[in-house]
Amino acid sequence: MPKTNSTPKNVRSFRLSREAVRQLMSMSHWMGRSESDVLEVALDRMYREEIRFNRALREASTTEYEANSDHNEEERDENFGRIA
Repeated sequence: MPKTNSTPKNVRSFRLSREAVRQLMSMSHWMGRSESDVLEVALDRMYREEIRFNRALREASTTEYEANSDHNEEERDENFGRIA
C-alpha cells in the first residue's frame, strides 16, 4: 500500500446527479484538488454559512419575543387597571 501524507479518512458513497458530477469534476480540475477535497471545502463553507444564518435567526426571534412580551405586559397592566 502506498504511503501518503494525508490522514486516514472514512470512505463514504454518494449518489450525485450528472450535473453535480460534472460540476465536481470541473471544480476539481479548476482548483487543482481531488474531488473529495472539493467536497470537503464545499461542505465546510456551507456548514459555516448555516451556523451564521441560524445564529441570525435565533437572535431575531429572541428580540422579537422580547418586544412582544414587553407589549403584552403593558396590555395586561392596562387591562388590570380597568377591571379594578
